Amino acid sequence: MCGGLRGGCCTQVESMYYRFQRRSGIGLMELLIMIGILSALAAMALPGFAPILHRLHVMTTASHFQEAISLARAEAIRRRTRVDLVPMQDKNWSTGWQVLIDTDNNQLATAGDVVLHIGPTPPAGLRIEARLRDSKAYLAFDPSGRPRSASSSSVPQIGSLVFTIGNEQRKIIISFLGRVRSCDPVRGGSAC
Repeated sequence: MCGGLRGGCCTQVESMYYRFQRRSGIGLMELLIMIGILSALAAMALPGFAPILHRLHVMTTASHFQEAISLARAEAIRRRTRVDLVPMQDKNWSTGWQVLIDTDNNQLATAGDVVLHIGPTPPAGLRIEARLRDSKAYLAFDPSGRPRSASSSSVPQIGSLVFTIGNEQRKIIISFLGRVRSCDPVRGGSAC
Protein backbone atom coordinates (compact mmCIF):
# COMPACT_ATOMS: atom_id res chain seq x y z
CA MET A 1 0.00 0.00 0.00
CA CYS A 2 2.83 2.41 0.80
CA GLY A 3 4.49 1.96 -2.56
CA GLY A 4 8.07 3.22 -2.38
CA LEU A 5 8.09 4.03 1.33
CA ARG A 6 10.22 1.79 3.51
CA GLY A 7 10.24 0.59 7.02
CA GLY A 8 8.38 2.20 9.89
CA CYS A 9 7.03 5.07 7.82
CA CYS A 10 4.74 2.75 5.89
CA THR A 11 3.34 1.18 9.05
CA GLN A 12 2.76 4.59 10.56
CA VAL A 13 0.85 5.84 7.50
CA GLU A 14 -1.22 2.66 7.38
CA SER A 15 -2.00 2.96 11.09
CA MET A 16 -3.16 6.57 10.68
CA TYR A 17 -5.26 5.61 7.63
CA TYR A 18 -7.09 2.80 9.44
CA ARG A 19 -7.57 4.87 12.61
CA PHE A 20 -9.13 7.69 10.55
CA GLN A 21 -11.29 5.23 8.63
CA ARG A 22 -12.67 3.67 11.85
CA ARG A 23 -13.54 7.04 13.38
CA SER A 24 -15.28 8.47 10.31
CA GLY A 25 -18.42 6.28 10.68
CA ILE A 26 -21.20 6.17 13.28
CA GLY A 27 -21.00 3.37 15.78
CA LEU A 28 -23.89 1.08 16.67
CA MET A 29 -24.29 2.62 20.12
CA GLU A 30 -24.43 6.15 18.72
CA LEU A 31 -26.99 5.06 16.13
CA LEU A 32 -29.20 3.45 18.80
CA ILE A 33 -29.03 6.56 20.99
CA MET A 34 -29.94 8.76 18.02
CA ILE A 35 -32.93 6.52 17.13
CA GLY A 36 -34.08 6.63 20.75
CA ILE A 37 -33.93 10.44 20.87
CA LEU A 38 -35.75 10.80 17.52
CA SER A 39 -38.44 8.33 18.65
CA ALA A 40 -39.02 10.29 21.86
CA LEU A 41 -39.29 13.57 19.92
CA ALA A 42 -41.69 12.02 17.40
CA ALA A 43 -43.87 10.60 20.19
CA MET A 44 -44.11 14.05 21.78
CA ALA A 45 -44.94 15.80 18.48
CA LEU A 46 -47.38 13.24 17.02
CA PRO A 47 -50.48 14.21 19.06
CA GLY A 48 -50.12 17.75 17.79
CA PHE A 49 -50.27 16.54 14.18
CA ALA A 50 -53.49 14.52 14.56
CA PRO A 51 -55.87 17.48 13.97
CA ILE A 52 -53.85 18.52 10.94
CA LEU A 53 -53.98 14.99 9.51
CA HIS A 54 -57.73 14.75 10.22
CA ARG A 55 -58.35 18.05 8.44
CA LEU A 56 -56.26 16.91 5.47
CA HIS A 57 -58.12 13.57 5.23
CA VAL A 58 -61.54 15.24 5.46
CA MET A 59 -60.73 17.90 2.86
CA THR A 60 -59.17 15.40 0.45
CA THR A 61 -62.03 12.92 0.70
CA ALA A 62 -64.66 15.65 0.29
CA SER A 63 -62.76 16.94 -2.73
CA HIS A 64 -62.72 13.46 -4.32
CA PHE A 65 -66.44 13.13 -3.65
CA GLN A 66 -67.14 16.52 -5.18
CA GLU A 67 -65.18 15.48 -8.28
CA ALA A 68 -67.32 12.32 -8.51
CA ILE A 69 -70.49 14.45 -8.35
CA SER A 70 -69.17 16.67 -11.15
CA LEU A 71 -68.27 13.60 -13.21
CA ALA A 72 -71.73 12.05 -12.73
CA ARG A 73 -73.41 15.31 -13.75
CA ALA A 74 -71.15 15.80 -16.79
CA GLU A 75 -71.63 12.19 -17.94
CA ALA A 76 -75.42 12.51 -17.62
CA ILE A 77 -75.33 15.56 -19.90
CA ARG A 78 -72.82 14.01 -22.33
CA ARG A 79 -74.53 10.61 -22.59
CA ARG A 80 -78.07 12.04 -22.43
CA THR A 81 -79.12 9.52 -19.83
CA ARG A 82 -79.49 9.29 -16.08
CA VAL A 83 -76.20 8.74 -14.24
CA ASP A 84 -76.01 7.81 -10.54
CA LEU A 85 -73.43 8.20 -7.80
CA VAL A 86 -73.89 5.38 -5.28
CA PRO A 87 -72.01 3.96 -2.28
CA MET A 88 -69.79 0.91 -2.80
CA GLN A 89 -71.82 -0.87 -0.11
CA ASP A 90 -75.53 -0.39 0.45
CA LYS A 91 -76.17 2.96 2.23
CA ASN A 92 -72.58 3.29 3.50
CA TRP A 93 -70.71 6.12 1.77
CA SER A 94 -67.74 5.61 4.11
CA THR A 95 -66.74 2.48 2.17
CA GLY A 96 -66.31 4.45 -1.06
CA TRP A 97 -68.49 5.34 -4.04
CA GLN A 98 -68.92 4.78 -7.74
CA VAL A 99 -70.44 6.57 -10.71
CA LEU A 100 -72.61 4.35 -12.90
CA ILE A 101 -75.46 4.08 -15.33
CA ASP A 102 -77.99 2.24 -13.18
CA THR A 103 -80.02 0.29 -15.76
CA ASP A 104 -82.18 -1.54 -13.19
CA ASN A 105 -82.78 1.56 -10.98
CA ASN A 106 -81.81 -0.14 -7.71
CA GLN A 107 -79.08 2.34 -6.67
CA LEU A 108 -76.49 -0.48 -6.58
CA ALA A 109 -73.86 -1.65 -9.03
CA THR A 110 -75.21 -4.92 -10.39
CA ALA A 111 -74.74 -6.97 -13.56
CA GLY A 112 -75.73 -4.94 -16.60
CA ASP A 113 -74.88 -1.56 -15.05
CA VAL A 114 -72.11 0.48 -16.66
CA VAL A 115 -69.58 1.61 -14.03
CA LEU A 116 -67.93 4.84 -15.17
CA HIS A 117 -65.78 5.62 -12.15
CA ILE A 118 -64.81 4.11 -8.79
CA GLY A 119 -63.74 6.59 -6.13
CA PRO A 120 -60.81 6.09 -3.76
CA THR A 121 -61.37 4.27 -0.49
CA PRO A 122 -61.85 6.84 2.28
CA PRO A 123 -59.37 6.78 5.17
CA ALA A 124 -60.15 4.69 8.24
CA GLY A 125 -62.23 6.49 10.83
CA LEU A 126 -63.92 8.83 8.35
CA ARG A 127 -67.72 9.01 8.60
CA ILE A 128 -69.94 10.28 5.81
CA GLU A 129 -73.46 11.20 6.84
CA ALA A 130 -75.96 11.79 4.03
CA ARG A 131 -78.78 14.26 4.60
CA LEU A 132 -80.60 13.87 1.30
CA ARG A 133 -84.28 14.27 0.41
CA ASP A 134 -84.73 10.59 -0.51
CA SER A 135 -83.84 8.18 2.29
CA LYS A 136 -81.86 5.93 -0.07
CA ALA A 137 -78.14 6.58 -0.40
CA TYR A 138 -77.57 7.82 -3.95
CA LEU A 139 -77.30 10.90 -6.11
CA ALA A 140 -78.78 10.81 -9.62
CA PHE A 141 -78.53 13.32 -12.45
CA ASP A 142 -80.83 13.54 -15.46
CA PRO A 143 -79.71 14.50 -19.00
CA SER A 144 -80.12 18.20 -18.18
CA GLY A 145 -77.59 17.86 -15.34
CA ARG A 146 -80.13 18.40 -12.58
CA PRO A 147 -80.31 16.10 -9.58
CA ARG A 148 -83.33 13.82 -9.55
CA SER A 149 -84.82 11.13 -7.36
CA ALA A 150 -84.86 7.51 -8.45
CA SER A 151 -88.65 7.52 -8.67
CA SER A 152 -89.23 10.78 -10.56
CA SER A 153 -87.25 13.20 -12.68
CA SER A 154 -89.43 16.06 -11.40
CA VAL A 155 -88.44 15.48 -7.74
CA PRO A 156 -84.82 16.55 -7.11
CA GLN A 157 -82.47 14.55 -4.90
CA ILE A 158 -81.00 17.50 -3.00
CA GLY A 159 -79.41 17.92 0.39
CA SER A 160 -75.95 17.56 1.88
CA LEU A 161 -73.28 15.11 2.94
CA VAL A 162 -71.08 15.71 5.98
CA PHE A 163 -67.57 14.22 6.14
CA THR A 164 -66.18 13.84 9.68
CA ILE A 165 -63.01 12.63 11.39
CA GLY A 166 -62.51 13.65 15.02
CA ASN A 167 -63.44 17.33 15.31
CA GLU A 168 -62.85 18.08 11.62
CA GLN A 169 -65.81 18.32 9.24
CA ARG A 170 -66.54 19.23 5.65
CA LYS A 171 -70.02 19.61 4.18
CA ILE A 172 -71.00 19.23 0.52
CA ILE A 173 -74.32 20.81 -0.44
CA ILE A 174 -76.18 19.87 -3.65
CA SER A 175 -78.64 22.48 -4.94
CA PHE A 176 -81.84 22.11 -6.95
CA LEU A 177 -79.94 22.90 -10.17
CA GLY A 178 -77.18 20.39 -9.48
CA ARG A 179 -74.62 22.93 -8.39
CA VAL A 180 -72.33 21.81 -5.62
CA ARG A 181 -70.61 23.83 -2.95
CA SER A 182 -68.42 22.86 -0.05
CA CYS A 183 -68.03 24.50 3.35
CA ASP A 184 -66.70 23.90 6.84
CA PRO A 185 -69.58 23.61 9.37
CA VAL A 186 -67.19 24.00 12.33
CA ARG A 187 -65.57 27.24 11.13
CA GLY A 188 -68.28 28.43 8.70
CA GLY A 189 -71.09 28.75 11.22
CA SER A 190 -74.59 29.49 9.98
CA ALA A 191 -73.38 30.18 6.41
CA CYS A 192 -72.74 26.47 6.08
